[in-house]
Amino acid sequence: MAAGLKYLLFFFALVYAVRFSESRSFVIDYKNDCFLKDGEPFRYISGSLHYFRVPRFYWKDRLMKMKAGGLNAVQTYVAWNIHEPVQGQYNFEGDADVVSFIELANSLGLLVIVRAGPYICAEWEFGGYPPWLVKNTSIILRSMDNHQYTTYVQSWMGVLLPKLQPLLYANGGPIISVQVENEYGSYFACDHDYLKFLEQLFRQYLGNDIILFTVDGDSEADLQCGTIPSLYATVDFGASTDPAKAFAVMRKFSPHGPLVNTEFYPGWLDRWSVPHQTRPASMVASTLDKILSMNASVNFYMYEGGTNFGFMNGAGYNKSAHFLLPSITSYDYDAPLTEAGDTTTKFRILKETIAKHEKLPVMPVPANTTKFAYGKVQMSRIRTFLEALPILYLPFGPVNATFPLTMEQIGQNYGFIVYRTKIPDSFYQSSATLSVSGLLRDRAIIYVGQVRQATMFGYPGNQTVPLDIGDFLQLDILVENMGRLSGGTDDAKGILGNVTLSGTILLNWQIFPTNLENLFAEDSSFLPLSDEHKTELSNMDDSFAPSFFHGEFLVNSSSDTFLQLPGWSKGQAFVNGFNLGRYWPVVGPQITLFVPANVLSISQNPARVVLLELDSAPCEFPENCYVEFVSTPSINGSVHPIDGSQIEA
Repeated sequence: MAAGLKYLLFFFALVYAVRFSESRSFVIDYKNDCFLKDGEPFRYISGSLHYFRVPRFYWKDRLMKMKAGGLNAVQTYVAWNIHEPVQGQYNFEGDADVVSFIELANSLGLLVIVRAGPYICAEWEFGGYPPWLVKNTSIILRSMDNHQYTTYVQSWMGVLLPKLQPLLYANGGPIISVQVENEYGSYFACDHDYLKFLEQLFRQYLGNDIILFTVDGDSEADLQCGTIPSLYATVDFGASTDPAKAFAVMRKFSPHGPLVNTEFYPGWLDRWSVPHQTRPASMVASTLDKILSMNASVNFYMYEGGTNFGFMNGAGYNKSAHFLLPSITSYDYDAPLTEAGDTTTKFRILKETIAKHEKLPVMPVPANTTKFAYGKVQMSRIRTFLEALPILYLPFGPVNATFPLTMEQIGQNYGFIVYRTKIPDSFYQSSATLSVSGLLRDRAIIYVGQVRQATMFGYPGNQTVPLDIGDFLQLDILVENMGRLSGGTDDAKGILGNVTLSGTILLNWQIFPTNLENLFAEDSSFLPLSDEHKTELSNMDDSFAPSFFHGEFLVNSSSDTFLQLPGWSKGQAFVNGFNLGRYWPVVGPQITLFVPANVLSISQNPARVVLLELDSAPCEFPENCYVEFVSTPSINGSVHPIDGSQIEA
């Protein structure tokens, strides 16, 4: 009797499982121009939130606010470079745990749209590509023209896609669709065989029970290059575009099926030296109302932008001015949720607009996080960059080479690299002209005899500076990678050509890779310093020498805060060893850096602030040598040209 009951229960469980799997489906109904979710007409109202731009500590808070705002889905890119920082070494832990992010969204009742790449743009460093891809300078990206590139993509997707497969909607997960590549129509290659290769690869791992789609701008030229018939073609456009016109273009490539705006822009991105970008909430709401009135599905890009922590900002390029335009550290995007996750007037207005078309969930909007002003923190100079170099290049380097090598060629991804050589004896106590042929990427500080003499910005082309050469015949060039182009083109960093001194090619270089995280290793002798050394540094004549500064403060609140740098020029900021990102208030528009609460801990007192100041610190008088933690962000400051060159948005 017990055995019979056991088999009966097993039979009912099997029937239930079969019916459950049959009932879960998310497909396109081409006859009725809509999505079908479990056989019923459905449209998604989604928002972009990048798990890699928001601390895991805050994922749930942000997702709950999105749901409370009327969204039924969340969209995210997958950034290859954070998951495979070193070729063949994978990271899916902590803030890089994309599977946990998707599972959390599912537990909160949100569907998920994944933009898997391999290229993502996103104004992210190198468009999400890992820098080691361009160690071979002959590689061709986003094309079938280079077997090495497609082999790398196959290897990466063979790791990523099996992680996504169990999370597909048909398999009981929340993923309803997956994007292939990104805005490929705006890329010069226009290689449809490449899109077919990616589609085959995605189908190999994900199967046929998932919608694969593309997105491009609302122009026929973009869609012509960016689509193939077997991938569902969608468009993107902002609040100033007439949805009817944009969707009419989409209909030429997707004649039947749901209308979809995969990137609806409620704001816009920011670049250094360009005024902060905003979009009126009323205009965004009006266009959204029109989109929803057409029964279209829509995704806000961004719903919360988050932060380009560390060195993860990408860059654009002003073709008319031949000038690099690095993105700022904040990716606030003037989105409905701020960089720090706070709801805004735009959040409220868009929620009201959505409520005209969809029933909102009955739930409270989570409260905004508290912000705390810790006030002023006294800073002191503890080492110059060149003094710290022996710590920074451990355990690698220096690399010896006849001619300069790029960052990627010596295995460095981000940050700073130092090139050192001996100046020929013939230049002893003379004036000379230093020139970099080819390209310098991106910004270089030139030392002669360990004294700073000049600054170069490597766009455009050749750069020339005068130098005074004395008794100490050592040339050091400190190069900063300010963020690779996010457009998916090769953007190797460092010195990409020969360095000449009044026409003489300089040879026999020592090249030092650097890792700023070495400063915070447990066995590092970087901190603290003796009072005697601090006094010695404070009395240095060279106030423009790139240097590290240190300060401490007591943490008495588990709250977010913002780091303000009055009088400081340009550099990198760390709190408790966490790389907050770049600061550059003398160029603007960003004045403060976001410090999330998870970086601070009451149990870790005192908290430490470290700055790498590259240009000029306000420390001539000790009372001016401070930073300040404030409770209100400032990303809308005045703007000034980069290194004396006029920049346009």
